[in-house]
Amino acid sequence: MLQQNTTKRIGYWLLHLHRLFDEATERALSSERLNRRQWQVLHAISINVNTVTDIDAAFSPFLAVDRIDSYAPIVNEFAARGWVTVQDGAVALTADGDAAHDRAEALVNAHADRSLAGISEEEFLAANDVLARIAHNLESE
Repeated sequence: MLQQNTTKRIGYWLLHLHRLFDEATERALSSERLNRRQWQVLHAISINVNTVTDIDAAFSPFLAVDRIDSYAPIVNEFAARGWVTVQDGAVALTADGDAAHDRAEALVNAHADRSLAGISEEEFLAANDVLARIAHNLESE
């Protein structure tokens, strides 16, 4: 059995990182008037997650954290900005939305480079794998 003789166990670090990611991503994307969740939705649309139902499914853990039922309001905001079209339930980036995504992605990538400084790809992938396995173990209970 793994022992952790500290009050700062994995749950602490996960919540702390979640808060830090939200805050840092919002600062990084302030010039684009985006927060972390908006970025995630914009990026999902850019990789063809193209209905609100699919967006909600992709980010279902965040729905609970954000205490909302759907990310439809973000899609609607993007439509008002002229970044997406919504037709028969299908969401697609416009040319302006594609340009906004490219600008935001450059900012997010620079932020990720700073956030992951000193961490090798191998370490990052190992940490991600460990967290995925813990989640799987908990989901299997």
